[in-house]
Amino acid sequence: MVPGSFRGVAFDLDGTLLRSDHSISPEMRSLCSALTGRGLLVTLISSRPPRSVERIAASLGLSGPWAALNGAFVVGSGGESLGRSPLPEATVEHILARYGRDERISLNLYAGFDWIVQAADRRVRAEADIVGFAPIVDVGFASRPATEKLLMITDEGSRENARLTEELAGLDDGIAVARSKDNYIEITRREIDKGRALALIASSRGLSAREMVAAGDGENDIPMLKACGLPIAMGHGPQPLKQAAALIVGSNDDGSLTDAIGRIFGAAPAR
Repeated sequence: MVPGSFRGVAFDLDGTLLRSDHSISPEMRSLCSALTGRGLLVTLISSRPPRSVERIAASLGLSGPWAALNGAFVVGSGGESLGRSPLPEATVEHILARYGRDERISLNLYAGFDWIVQAADRRVRAEADIVGFAPIVDVGFASRPATEKLLMITDEGSRENARLTEELAGLDDGIAVARSKDNYIEITRREIDKGRALALIASSRGLSAREMVAAGDGENDIPMLKACGLPIAMGHGPQPLKQAAALIVGSNDDGSLTDAIGRIFGAAPAR
């Protein structure tokens, strides 16, 4: 597909559209405004909770569509639901019973716009600083609603990360396991990923995923890059992500992604 035939762009947030301090550069804001002003689709597809994605979208002047929870929660242009995909209840029970008391892991449940934890420990507090709001504390997860995503946070550099990922992938409980960061293990329904979310979002605007450019930096972005027409990997991303990309840019702090998207669409951001 030639560059002029692309109809929109999908961004991952952390490590991609957002700078390392979780802010948005003026150049990225200018680019998004220029693209939407030309009738192109600009969408966000993130593992963040819906409340955080919605806030960032609004700050960019985007009403939707967008996707949160690694694609398990997808919202249309008018705020309507395009798809919510809860985990099987038995699977949630199994994982909570197996890992709920392990102090090496901070377990997080996401149910619609609610983020629920058993305790606001240091890992949870760090995540709250990133996403911009505090979770609901529910000891024992006694009153949880249907859960779209589980997130396990371990310590950075912990040997537990690879072991847990492998262990969870072997449960055969109808789940998909992906890491958005080295110490963030995301659990959704098996058929849910960012590639499916991209297809839903594109379809809601009468487009195909192949008419979209997509950019990401994590293992969980690989399905999105494989589904789109022009996949872009951040330079700090893992090797499997880069292997799925047609274009590799620099870091999320150097403006290289903004420049690349501007060139693709002929919409250089204001500086």
